[in-house]
Amino acid sequence: MVTIFAQPVQAQTTEKPLVLKGQSTHPASSNFHLIFKLWAETVEKMTAGRLKIETLPAGAIVPPFEVFDATSKNVLDVGMGPFGYILGRNTATIPMSHGPLYGMDGSDYWAWYYDGGGMKLLEEFYRDVLKLNVVGFPIPTDYPQGMGWFKKEINSLSDLKGMKYRIYGIGAETYGRLGVSVVTIPGGEIVPAMERGVIEGAEWINCEEDKKLGLHQVAKHYYTPGMHEPVTGGQLMINGDVWKKLTPDLQEIIKVASVYATTQRNFAFNRETAQACQDLIKAGVQMHRTPDEILKNFLDEWEKIQTEHAAKNPFYRKVIDSQKAYAEQIVPFKLSWFPPYNFAGEYYWKNKIYLTKK
Repeated sequence: MVTIFAQPVQAQTTEKPLVLKGQSTHPASSNFHLIFKLWAETVEKMTAGRLKIETLPAGAIVPPFEVFDATSKNVLDVGMGPFGYILGRNTATIPMSHGPLYGMDGSDYWAWYYDGGGMKLLEEFYRDVLKLNVVGFPIPTDYPQGMGWFKKEINSLSDLKGMKYRIYGIGAETYGRLGVSVVTIPGGEIVPAMERGVIEGAEWINCEEDKKLGLHQVAKHYYTPGMHEPVTGGQLMINGDVWKKLTPDLQEIIKVASVYATTQRNFAFNRETAQACQDLIKAGVQMHRTPDEILKNFLDEWEKIQTEHAAKNPFYRKVIDSQKAYAEQIVPFKLSWFPPYNFAGEYYWKNKIYLTKK
């Protein structure tokens, strides 16, 4: 009798991987771009190489301010950029991406997207308001931001009035109405402008990114927090036609990988920023807590501005009504139920707090 042992047949596939062309609005070393890169790496791993995504830095294919349009027109298959780069198109880019946000922090803001109705509004915003042919996912990064760098101490709002201060977006709009001489210039021009005296103060992001820029070489007084950006919301975009051609499993992987990459990189970014703050202190930087008077006046003026925007823009009103409803439930709950961060924090680490307050 002859016994035949069947050999297992290994599945063979000659299917070529799908390669998508992508670019961000930021330099390769920025946390923003590093999230983009980790997202693409995660997608490739989760798809076992079926889907590969090129993640080029700012300017590789199109200028940073053209990434949204380039993705919509399929010059890029994938793009990543902040709504702040298209603020002029619709004022609703502000609450969809950054701003005071009614007491919510970065985690609450992200939760509003996935748990509070923000994703449906994002889809509507791209499709009906901006008329962009993209599918978008929120990428909260770089939160919270400092008020900025100055060559002298800032003890009150009166010290800021008339000062030439670099800031953009709602920060520029609000501080401008508070009497500050706001200047909006790209990040790469901040240090030379400070050196030449074109500006007297500037905000960028936080210790980690500001150190890379070299701001500590032209100013020694760093004030935080800022009230203008408790979170900076980026957008990961897939061209709409490209998205429709992807299988449902690939679409879900893209979504899940965006959450993982954002979370993982922001965990690391917090640690890197904490170390960068210590490095700046060793380099002679004095870190100060922003006077409450400045923060309160900022919020007061911003409330007036957003009321004006909401009166003129129905979609803006729709977004902030949704955010307020979510914040009204979440923020009082956390204020009531969560232990104050500084209570146990100061119990263990009070002598390690390095901000000076007057």
